[in-house]
Amino acid sequence: MTTIIRFKIISTEQIPEDRRIHVFDIQQQERLSFNLKSLYRSLERNECGIELKEFLETKKFKIDHGYYDFKSHVS
Repeated sequence: MTTIIRFKIISTEQIPEDRRIHVFDIQQQERLSFNLKSLYRSLERNECGIELKEFLETKKFKIDHGYYDFKSHVS
């Protein structure tokens, strides 16, 4: 069975006391940008929220350590 990837992290940036995430939603063909801490408060309002949360949890280590920052992008 093939797993279809829905999201791709474009980049992240460190902002005071939070991290801004830039993601591309492949299914909806749109770019999403959000603050990581505020994301969990608004997941219920977005239909892709659960899937996005699961995706970000799998990438949590790389996000927390800045692997997707503009200067040190790693996929």
